[in-house]
Amino acid sequence: MDINLEQLKKLFDMAGIEIDLLNVTSDDITKALIAVERKLLSFSSAESLTLPAEFNILIIDDMELSIYQFNQLLKKVGIVPTVARTKAEALAELKKKKYDYIVIDLFLPDADDGIELIDECIKLRDAKRTNKIIVMSGTDDKDLIERCYKRGIDEFVPKSSNWHDQILKYITSSLTSKQHENFFKYSINNDICCYTINKFNGQKHIDMLLKDVTTSLYTGQVNIIFNMENVKIFDDEYTNIFTTLYKMCNEKGGTFMLVKISESVREALSDAFLDTLIPTFSSVDAAVSKISQEL
Repeated sequence: MDINLEQLKKLFDMAGIEIDLLNVTSDDITKALIAVERKLLSFSSAESLTLPAEFNILIIDDMELSIYQFNQLLKKVGIVPTVARTKAEALAELKKKKYDYIVIDLFLPDADDGIELIDECIKLRDAKRTNKIIVMSGTDDKDLIERCYKRGIDEFVPKSSNWHDQILKYITSSLTSKQHENFFKYSINNDICCYTINKFNGQKHIDMLLKDVTTSLYTGQVNIIFNMENVKIFDDEYTNIFTTLYKMCNEKGGTFMLVKISESVREALSDAFLDTLIPTFSSVDAAVSKISQEL
């Protein structure tokens, strides 16, 4: 990427970094880009969704930009990972506690380091293989990839432009059908996720629901359906959740829909002028059919 002195000055000014512009390295530019992205993300409402992690995840990578980008994506769905940048740091972390998911950059800085780490992780894995090992790399060496699988890894992800999303999708695949106290989630297909809502009961449960929907959106299910048939009484102080969900789906190019709403929900939507924005249906099948027609 070609960048002139004027552009460099603007970049480092935005990042708040003082530097000799005539001796800038690629690492300096990376640090500046990260600093600017952090400032932009500080204005993002999605950051408010950061919640305690559901999983213990260890990321082993020596590329700061990759670490930062993946870290930010995981935080948006409520996962706070542990990071190791070298083989030694990774081995130290692995001795401290069990990790549900271990994401290894194969080249640290060479493939031998990655292979050794895979072997160490395999040794520490429990008999039921509940802790998963994911390897990422930009290599297209089929023999090397096969070596990783033969050693017992669970997934190999090519380090392409969307590798972060691919790993997140793999990690959250176990959540495609799960029961919570206040809702049940299930996938209809790769694009549509349906939530049967049992009740809205306090901000804690609203936050949990928003976190789960965020996970669905970031794994490609951009069309969200809320089945409200079990919600007979709705407190209108929580109407803002519908506004938030409508915006979240819309930003991802999807749709937010409601099914079988009660009169109290209908009134709340009308009072907030959301009844013309959020479509409602008499059944999940009708909502799915509408989405399918628009695809």
